[in-house]
Amino acid sequence: MSSPFISECPEVAQAIQLNWLPLASLDEMEHREYDVLIVGSGAGGGAALWRMCQRWGADKRIGVIEAGDTLLDTHARNISTLSDEFRFSSYLRAVKQPVEGSAPDMLGATQVTALGGKTLFWTAIAPRPYAGVLADWPVPMQELNYYFGIAEQFMNVRDYFSFKYPMWEVLLNRLQVNGFPQAKYAPRALDFEPLNYKGTINSNVYFSSIQFLGESLNLHPYDLAVQARATRILTCGGRACGVEVMRKDKRFYRLKAKNIILSAGAFQTPRLLLHSAIPGPSIGHYLQNHSYLRVTVQMRQEGFAQGISFEAFPYALIIPQTEGHPYQIQVYPSGLPDEKKLELNAFGSVEPRYANRITLDPYKRDEYGVPVIKVDFSYSYRDWAVMAQMSQTLLRAAAAWESVIQPPGICLLPPGADNHESGTCRMGIDPYTSATNPFGQIHNITGLFVADNSVLPGTGGANPALSTIALAIRTADYIAASNP
Repeated sequence: MSSPFISECPEVAQAIQLNWLPLASLDEMEHREYDVLIVGSGAGGGAALWRMCQRWGADKRIGVIEAGDTLLDTHARNISTLSDEFRFSSYLRAVKQPVEGSAPDMLGATQVTALGGKTLFWTAIAPRPYAGVLADWPVPMQELNYYFGIAEQFMNVRDYFSFKYPMWEVLLNRLQVNGFPQAKYAPRALDFEPLNYKGTINSNVYFSSIQFLGESLNLHPYDLAVQARATRILTCGGRACGVEVMRKDKRFYRLKAKNIILSAGAFQTPRLLLHSAIPGPSIGHYLQNHSYLRVTVQMRQEGFAQGISFEAFPYALIIPQTEGHPYQIQVYPSGLPDEKKLELNAFGSVEPRYANRITLDPYKRDEYGVPVIKVDFSYSYRDWAVMAQMSQTLLRAAAAWESVIQPPGICLLPPGADNHESGTCRMGIDPYTSATNPFGQIHNITGLFVADNSVLPGTGGANPALSTIALAIRTADYIAASNP
């Protein structure tokens, strides 16, 4: 029975969103022309999307396609059921896949084919590369500092936290007074603020590319299709004009775009370019990774005050690259806190060599009809010399703590296990020794850009994520300025 004094509230039709992120269908996207179409949603693709949404007005149309499906809506370590190290590692082993064609030369190479890619699982350690490495990049240092700053601000990269754990203060001090004055807390992309300035609840302590996708929704509309595998880049008269895409059910689509940003990673981006017959003698060459040594040590009980905790979060330590020491060492806790163990990981700089390359296998294709890659990779004499130097440095670091090295001692992980592959579409001035110009545009193809690890001309011993994000933002600025 209705009230004679109060009218009933009218029913209002409300939209229904079927996923935690708005998704578009390829059927819809095929009938639109995009001002920019981004292939891939990892670190580079997410950063480029965010910057394009920030820079462009409502008259521009932006699209994103991702070969994988939605997997997680945040970094895995932000999920309470995956906060335990055993469960986290077990889940990662379940979702990552070997890169087909990478064996035997890069036996450790894996990929996460999902929205957000490997940023869903990374350590969030985000240092800038050594200044001597950056000096060889074809980008002015002033610009690099500017874009590193933008990336660090968005990612909340910091190496100082208001609370201190006594154990980590002791560990850091002992390194600094025993031959490693450059040792410091690792800069990490972690956000501990419970609310932002808008009053929005923060549930993303560990950064992932999903945060780029979420923030972009607040800036500019964009179309996103998942399970949409790019199979070929289309060019028209020397410029990019579209992408051929297939769904899981093998239905074929042709998406139109004025600009294309490839962010599929250091294996898949050159694969797509080579299959599309994009010219460039350096595409697929100069494959780099980090040589990767690991050792676990146990601290002596008498070395610490009674009852000192080995709880670690959010701390890790790094011994960064310096002149004459082309590698970076990262220190994490290992095992249970009561075991008082640390894991030391050394990442060595690898020479960019033309012979280290990705080519297409003429005899094998994937389910979408695209040739599988073939990886040719080996370490040079210089690379082995760096590894020998790294091994001695790990021994010195263990000695600084008077710790006991645990079996199997210092060991070398297989190439690719570092997850830092890069360089296969590296930027440069000379089209014979680089795949893109300094803004990430493929030489001699207008409107075709690369924004992922493959564009990096070198990282030294540093993790590549921050560099990739900074350069992707710079590439997006270039596209926005060229297409007002």
